[in-house]
Amino acid sequence: MPTGGRGLHVDVPLSNILINRRVSGFIADQFIPVTPVSKQSDLYYKFFHGEWARVQPGLTLRAPRTIPKKVHFSVSSDNYYAPNYALGTDWSAEDSVNADSVLNWANAHSGLLMDRLMLDYEWRIAALAVNTSNVNTVTQVGCAWTLGQAPIVTQMLGYVEDFRRLTGMLPNTLVIPQAIRRHLITNSQICGMLFGDRGGIASEQQLAGLINIERVLTPTIQVNTFGEQETLNGSWSYADVWGGNSIWMSHTKTLAGMETDTWINAFRWTDPELGVPMAVERFPYDSRRKSYDMQVGYYQGEKVVSRDLAMRIIVTSA
Repeated sequence: MPTGGRGLHVDVPLSNILINRRVSGFIADQFIPVTPVSKQSDLYYKFFHGEWARVQPGLTLRAPRTIPKKVHFSVSSDNYYAPNYALGTDWSAEDSVNADSVLNWANAHSGLLMDRLMLDYEWRIAALAVNTSNVNTVTQVGCAWTLGQAPIVTQMLGYVEDFRRLTGMLPNTLVIPQAIRRHLITNSQICGMLFGDRGGIASEQQLAGLINIERVLTPTIQVNTFGEQETLNGSWSYADVWGGNSIWMSHTKTLAGMETDTWINAFRWTDPELGVPMAVERFPYDSRRKSYDMQVGYYQGEKVVSRDLAMRIIVTSA
């Protein structure tokens, strides 16, 4: 808990509310494991997993009165940095007086800031995923998934096996943007395997079960990338954050221990002066400007930890 003069600025109830707030259709907070770190910048260690999988004939056989053969592992290090992402806003005393509740007015403004911060977060993660240097394999399906008869399950099972052979691990997460998922739920092979002649629409859990993967995430989030003037005069439009022509197969796990690996990880640092990872700071009333001031921020760095644990699959030219 923050103490002293600085602590008076941190609105803990609002901060706790925003931790659980998510923009509709947003998946980054479900997709990316977050590791709390004690320093804003530091090193983390990486093992060479191929060494752990080596098989050497006769290695484990020990002759009488001899010591066992010794094996060792190699380790390297990499670094992270958690920059500060923040936004602020203010409103007039007149607005506060005319609002039904000052607390609701503050909550609405903090929600605006949080939504904009989380949109930026999702945009950053999608940008990492689209970058071909951040994935091990980029492949394109032979038959576009926009075709109702495409053998999607057959192709996906093949990609799961390709992933296992390349990495030694099974993928556990599949990201399917809504622009692509709409073709899956009407696909004849998928519907036939799940419903036969009864008809139905496949859920994320059912799609995951068909290819024996832990979870399917469907980002539906859209953003406005136009300028302020275009936005105000109505000449703007929405764009899908995750695009509409690719899916991502990955192994993404929380870094719970030294032997756990993941494609992407987020390193989140808590400023000791603020005491909470996602802080809402409300400042004293400014009598000269007759206004209230607020800012929301957090410290976090997202990084591709093991690029080999991801496959980007281009499924349509759309």
